[in-house]
Amino acid sequence: MKDNKVSFIILNYNTPQLTKDCVESIEKYYGDKEHEVVIVDNNSKKESLDILLSLLDGASYKLVRSRINAGFGLGNMLGAFQAEGDYYCFLNSDVQLVEDCVTPLVQYLSEHTEVGTMTPQQYRPDGSPSFSFRHELGLRHAIFGDRIFEWLFPGKYPSRSNFSRTEPFAVPEINGCFMFFPADVFWQIGGFDTNIFLYHEEYDIAQRLKRLGYKNVVHPAVRFLHCRGASSNVQKKEIRKERFISKIYGYSKYHSPLMTLLLCLQQFVTKALNPKNWFLIPVFLGGQTLSRSMRPSVRGYLKNKK
Repeated sequence: MKDNKVSFIILNYNTPQLTKDCVESIEKYYGDKEHEVVIVDNNSKKESLDILLSLLDGASYKLVRSRINAGFGLGNMLGAFQAEGDYYCFLNSDVQLVEDCVTPLVQYLSEHTEVGTMTPQQYRPDGSPSFSFRHELGLRHAIFGDRIFEWLFPGKYPSRSNFSRTEPFAVPEINGCFMFFPADVFWQIGGFDTNIFLYHEEYDIAQRLKRLGYKNVVHPAVRFLHCRGASSNVQKKEIRKERFISKIYGYSKYHSPLMTLLLCLQQFVTKALNPKNWFLIPVFLGGQTLSRSMRPSVRGYLKNKK
């Protein structure tokens, strides 16, 4: 039987206190088992990084410093390149363990080789359960919503609002704030797509796992805390724009140009009815949406350094 060393990979971007709390929760609930903590700093401000280093004084961790804000995909890949565990646990900095929710994941994955990634049940700070998975990104769900598919095909689309389950169950895709992989499966699918700066990484991962016959599974009997959105401090409009860019890019990877165009049109019609969304129109009409992403380029970084 293979070893069970877990690499916890945490993205930090100007969130020193959140990252400290995340690391402390790992040590509190998993510190007696073989593991390592890899912190990827996504080019935080110097004063913020100095605070983090001070807060973590005495803690055991690897620090990877990026010269640019690499976003979710590339940031996590920088951490994965340094990880030495048999399992990778990718965590947002605003996630905290409230129990040992990791050992059951390790055990389940060791017994179910058809599972490619898992997550525990997500909880809010007020103690209430929250959605731990999503349904498929696409035109049908955008038009009709998720509930009709949950009603018509409950086996494929489990109800997101049913929090009474106790046994692990397969889902279309798990949330990205807590993603747990066997390391060999993670590398088999090629890791995260570094073109995706933020949002819908889970869809991309789920599609590649599916093509290789792997499942995404939620373990509802164990839980973690997510201070949702606390790790993001960019402007709301930029967030919404990035979400759309990632949606269209991710969808276009696995669907025809015609289906992608239809999704764009559906999104445009839906958003354009509200004047508050008009700032998105240039993104709809501009094409080549990745060029409008918040994702900085290495070429741009090198240009600024001259």
